Amino acid sequence: MKNAFFGALSIVLGVVIAFALLEVCVRLFESDGTSYDIEMWRYARELKKVSDIPGVGHEHSPGKTGIYMGIPVAINREGWRDIERTLAKKPGVVRIMMLGDSLTFGWGVAPDEVVSRRLEQRLNSRGDGEYEVLNTGIGNANTAMETAYFIHKGALYKPDIVVLNYFINDAEVTPKRKNNFFVENFYATVFLGGRYDILARRFFGRSDWQHYYRDLYAPDQPGWLAAKRAIAELSAYCTTHHIKLVIIHYPELHQLAPYPFQDITDQVAAQARRLNIPFLDLLPFVRNEDPKSLWVTATDAHPNGRASAIYAREMDRFLSGIVVGENPPE
Repeated sequence: MKNAFFGALSIVLGVVIAFALLEVCVRLFESDGTSYDIEMWRYARELKKVSDIPGVGHEHSPGKTGIYMGIPVAINREGWRDIERTLAKKPGVVRIMMLGDSLTFGWGVAPDEVVSRRLEQRLNSRGDGEYEVLNTGIGNANTAMETAYFIHKGALYKPDIVVLNYFINDAEVTPKRKNNFFVENFYATVFLGGRYDILARRFFGRSDWQHYYRDLYAPDQPGWLAAKRAIAELSAYCTTHHIKLVIIHYPELHQLAPYPFQDITDQVAAQARRLNIPFLDLLPFVRNEDPKSLWVTATDAHPNGRASAIYAREMDRFLSGIVVGENPPE
């Protein structure tokens, strides 16, 4: 009995020591600002909080700052990655509110290169008025969460135009924060989770990235059904309150030509057509680019500053017709 006890104790101590050593190694060698898993985990832990707004899931903690992927991030008093804004809009200003996830947020992109900031600069450089582009994007949000946020809080800022920035993973179900002590506090847990995911996809039948995205859009998938309901709800709210709504679709940047998800883009566009919502697909403007030239890092396919510049240029062209009340360009 004594031998069994000490044997079990030795195993436990061995596991604890090994985990502690791994924790030290990950902190030393994997926390240099280039590991997507580690950086996104730090961002969620340090800048987000559970939201009190029904259906939103999580939101940013106002006034928080940090450095992620080597890029400074500052959250303003409204809880956005943006300059400080006022609730009341100045007379004559055209206010545009961007709803979206980490792509709208500008993950891995310097503050002045974020799409919303570039778009605001382009609009104001035209000399035909004053524009504000409010960036409410938050990492790991989906369309249902963004709609709930807008109706309960974003709408208080009285935007003239709402831009629903849509990405293929917006059909995921709304995530719930898990209060797991090891996940919340240890780099090693995040590192091991990422490696397990790689092994599961390679050897144990877990879907690869293409199959994962495609499976989200099966007819009975709750996330896609919720996204369609949310788009309809957002459209109805904007119509009732005389707000112009547009949908802008961001391509998945791993493979652009041939693009493997055109049928999914077509489903989103069809939903927009049914509701008479102007729709812009950004894929044609990057289709001929080397995909990796548009990535934040060699292992993170979020759009970088170069991609943001292309997107802002095309959004400017698209929104020019919306602002003056004309039909948007095809």
